Amino acid sequence: MVTRQVLARRAALYTSISMFSLLLASGAANAQSSNIGSVDVQSNGAALPLSAPLAVGSKAPAGSAPALAPSQGSLNAIEPVSVISDKVIHDIIPAGGDYNETAKYTPGFLSNNTNGLLGDSKSGWRGYSDGQFNVTFDGIPFGDANDPTHHSAAYFPSAFLGSVVIDRGPGAASQVGYATFGGTMALNSIELSDIAGGHIESSFGTFNTRNTAVMVQTGEIGSTGVRALFEYSNGFTYGALTNGKVATNQFLAKAYKKLGDFTLTVFSSFGTENYNNTASITYPQLLAHGKRYGALNTNPLTQQFVGYNNSQKQTDMEYVDLAGGIGNWRIDNKVYTYSYTYPELQNNGNDQTVEGLISASNGAVTQVSIPTITGGKTKVTIPGVAATDVVGYIKNNNYRAYGDIFKAEYDVHAGIFSGTVRTGLWVEHIDNTRLQEYIDYTTGQTFPTLTSAMSNSNQASYKLNLSSRITNYQPFVEYDWQPIAGLTITPGFKFEAFTRDHNALVNQTTLQPENFSKTYTANLPFLAARYKLTPELSVYAQASEGYLAPTVSAFYVFDPQLAGIKPQATINYQAGTVYKTGKITADFDVYQVTATNFPVTTLTSTGETIYTNGGTAQYRGVEAEGSYSVMNGLSVYGSGALVGAKYISGQYSAQRVGDAPSYTGVAGVIYDDGHFFGSILQKFTGDYFGSSGQMQRASNTVVGLNHVKAYNTTDLVVGMRLDTAERFGVGKTATVKLGVYNALDHRNTTEIAGKTTGLTSINNNSLTYTFLPGRTIYGTVGFDF
Repeated sequence: MVTRQVLARRAALYTSISMFSLLLASGAANAQSSNIGSVDVQSNGAALPLSAPLAVGSKAPAGSAPALAPSQGSLNAIEPVSVISDKVIHDIIPAGGDYNETAKYTPGFLSNNTNGLLGDSKSGWRGYSDGQFNVTFDGIPFGDANDPTHHSAAYFPSAFLGSVVIDRGPGAASQVGYATFGGTMALNSIELSDIAGGHIESSFGTFNTRNTAVMVQTGEIGSTGVRALFEYSNGFTYGALTNGKVATNQFLAKAYKKLGDFTLTVFSSFGTENYNNTASITYPQLLAHGKRYGALNTNPLTQQFVGYNNSQKQTDMEYVDLAGGIGNWRIDNKVYTYSYTYPELQNNGNDQTVEGLISASNGAVTQVSIPTITGGKTKVTIPGVAATDVVGYIKNNNYRAYGDIFKAEYDVHAGIFSGTVRTGLWVEHIDNTRLQEYIDYTTGQTFPTLTSAMSNSNQASYKLNLSSRITNYQPFVEYDWQPIAGLTITPGFKFEAFTRDHNALVNQTTLQPENFSKTYTANLPFLAARYKLTPELSVYAQASEGYLAPTVSAFYVFDPQLAGIKPQATINYQAGTVYKTGKITADFDVYQVTATNFPVTTLTSTGETIYTNGGTAQYRGVEAEGSYSVMNGLSVYGSGALVGAKYISGQYSAQRVGDAPSYTGVAGVIYDDGHFFGSILQKFTGDYFGSSGQMQRASNTVVGLNHVKAYNTTDLVVGMRLDTAERFGVGKTATVKLGVYNALDHRNTTEIAGKTTGLTSINNNSLTYTFLPGRTIYGTVGFDF
């Protein structure tokens, strides 16, 4: 049943859209101009005209502001967009960095890796956390099956990326994904070339961090019309955190062929990641061991023993893309699959915050407390487990997704009503199995399956044992109406049907069996407009609805049907302008996003994380970035964002959303004369509250125990390109680069997790902390052939 509040909210949006279309006869157009039937083949290295959407980095005139800018807007934008070019990824981003590292200089962006240059990191912008926006690769949304979160080190290292686009808005109706309202981090593969060649580079840095990347372009193979690309990346580090070892191996292949009026692209990637499970630390652990401690040691009599805390992950993605024309229609169909698996069960200490030798009074697990539906607990003794045994759990999380993205468009020639109609359908199915089973590491035995009077004999042996399925349908339609030259108005509509089948032998938190299926649907209207005042200046505005189905954590209750689980819904308003010449790149925007049923993670009394409804949150802010070419080859860059993210109703009313910095800012200089290149960029991050948000004591007194103070980092890169190899006839350009990340060696706190309710001081085991990894130095040698 549709509530009055929902009807009122939609009526307000539809009214706004109607007024919007009348008032903005000079408004904004579809930023995502059609790429149906386009070919990602680079025929040569010639620069594109500055008015071209792809005229950034190596495709812009050498030495110009669009060539050097660490991030820049797009003249085709219908919403705030920041483009990170191939040149930035290769010249500025640290060797072996993950995809989050590429976007760190964009307005409002928040991401840090406490382990240094290699390992998983989480990212966000405007206060959106991972899972509240899409991450796509070549247009394919990917992410975990429990919620659309991500493991950045498991997929697509920076060496595999040709560009990255941070789209801070829901996109047009044709933008697919589970969390479009928060925007999209669009990762794009390296373009194919019709000229054979390649690149190899190797780097070495602090914490014994090593990375080797190889790329080979076949060019056109004979007269077949086939072009192919092969890439390999290997990374290793001992980690900024003690025992924080990480090792990755990634492979990628892509091939293209023209088939008459169609093009066929085939893609495959495969990767492995092996690492030790470093963890955030408590304040007592910080006092005892310092900021480099990651809750791991070499003592097998403790829960922090590195042999009890390690992981292996394996990922792959494949797609086949067929694009071309049928009559007057242009179509593009991309069928794909991707997976995330644990080749071996992950090892985990039961509680890495509990320090010291295991005893009856310190971290012993000889009994398991099983919750009851009335709120009590039943304690079950586990036979064969001594009070001095080290107990942990082994974990499995495997999923595979199958999907298809179909898009079709048709040009309409009807005088003042001329434009382009675009329609299509995204379909995806995901199968997921998850397991967490207790193990006695001292004896090497998993907990026995008990045969007692309990209703479920598995309850004391498993923390979680479930299978889950997602089935998703998103049909869409939109129309790029072009009533006058330079103006495009794009109304659109998308329907979403998201079904989750949750079948648990042991449900997390409750430890009860749970079989539940729920379909969530949403009607999502959209309107955007863009007007190109001149070839160098455009303005845009947008209004839309967004939607996010509940995380699987929302099902970790005794009766999901009665738990009041609701999808997150948003209303988005944004407007901005972009200016771009060879001398200047500049963009500015304002936004307001209101999110109802805002999901908040809450810790239970047993330490489990579950979902609760935080009420309604509102995001408001101003964002800007720009670069200025002081002279050919020398540019200055700056970006900034003022972020306001607060709850406006519900249990946290007037408090700040977690991980929403009050501001971000970047300032620096970039130089490249073709021979020498370098940059110095300083990033400022304003204060924010930890992932739980601004919290309070039971007495409703707001406390700042999880308040993260403002901090800044400075990154320096210097490099030189040499033609020595070419002069000797053994290749092309050689590149030498030296980088210093966080040059001033700041070690500020970057995250405080846990719920502060009821706490009176920071000297406890309930809050955990992470920190900047300190100064990191790396050197890279590259060779083009």
